[in-house]
Amino acid sequence: MNNLNKPRGTQDIYPPCSLLYQNVQKIISKLLQLNNFQPVIFPTFESTELFTNSLGSTTDIIHKEMFVFPDRKGRSLALRPEGTASVARLVCENKLIQEGYPLKFYYWANFFRYERPQKGRYREFWQLGVELINAQGIFADYQLLKLVADIFYDLGIKNFIFSLNYLGNSETKENYKGELKKFIKAKDIDLCEKCQERYQNNPLRILDCSVCKKKTSFPSYKKAWNKKDREHVNKLDKLLKKFNLPYNYDYNLVRGLDYYTGLVFEISLGKDKALLGGGRYDKLYQEIGNIDVPALGFAIGIERLVNYLEISGLSSKLLADFNRVDVFFFLSVSEFYPEVLEWEEKLKNYSLTTDYNLETRKLKNLSKIINNYQPRLLIILGEKELKTKKILVKDCLKKKDFFVEKKELIKWIIKKISKW
Repeated sequence: MNNLNKPRGTQDIYPPCSLLYQNVQKIISKLLQLNNFQPVIFPTFESTELFTNSLGSTTDIIHKEMFVFPDRKGRSLALRPEGTASVARLVCENKLIQEGYPLKFYYWANFFRYERPQKGRYREFWQLGVELINAQGIFADYQLLKLVADIFYDLGIKNFIFSLNYLGNSETKENYKGELKKFIKAKDIDLCEKCQERYQNNPLRILDCSVCKKKTSFPSYKKAWNKKDREHVNKLDKLLKKFNLPYNYDYNLVRGLDYYTGLVFEISLGKDKALLGGGRYDKLYQEIGNIDVPALGFAIGIERLVNYLEISGLSSKLLADFNRVDVFFFLSVSEFYPEVLEWEEKLKNYSLTTDYNLETRKLKNLSKIINNYQPRLLIILGEKELKTKKILVKDCLKKKDFFVEKKELIKWIIKKISKW
């Protein structure tokens, strides 16, 4: 058989990177649970129609990025390219809406888009998604922005700024589209080939084009706001300033999916493209389930987030204690194995990470064991310890050695860890 490699645009994630992924998930999940968000799980593939109806027929995802395939009965299915539409379908199908009560959901999931692979962008990628459903008004908007800020702070990221815009309702969006088309026509802007098509079908997507943005400064979305839009933005501004959330307005920010209304936001760090984006989508549930449900949410690209944590030096702090073994039993004689198994069971009650070598090894391998497992405590179990019943314990952090009576070993370890 020829050498088999992973498909183009996919990735293998293994230690220490997989530990970083896991710790990021652990930190964020704990924060979400403290804010009363609950996890949901939905299918890896859905009816293609779910995405074509909700994402917008003119978006790049629908045109060329979805993995679509027929099942054996000819029904068109698609690997999920994003999570919000699936959550909306889940909520509608299972009749989870209760009047007057918001739903607060989150998910960790892999998604699939057929696009050109590059650093931080894969054909299979991971996202955290957060959805605040059946919730409207500035306090719902603020709660989600505050949650994003807390996630970044908990990961040690301080130097971030929200980019905000307010798209308003359908009327505001249509007003701006009209003004944008008039501007482009009056200025006779030489649009790229893609944006020439977008001009006819979905002019807002022109604002996302990195090529055409360099050719001119497009009209500010602020000019399309009506009185209600301005009042909402002013009230939100007061909340954000009162609680010191860092933000500025990008009046050409529209996000890449058609279902957005009202508030939209992004966070970019360094040279990476946006590693977090979200906003409000009050019409999505009408399209999917024929019910009027206000909602908003955001998604974090985990690959881009992890890449930023690595290049900024924050990953080492997040991994400091995560990939360390608390107690490692090093056996050079087999007689100690039954006792090691008993000791491990006792130490599990103290939430300690323990391990031992599965085959006896010579003492000359100690340095390799320390480098590989980075234990806090290394318990030496050899011929000498077997005869004297005194166990050599190495404190690998403080570089100290201790001799402990075998019958007192577990008590000694427990007392030792209480001082960590």
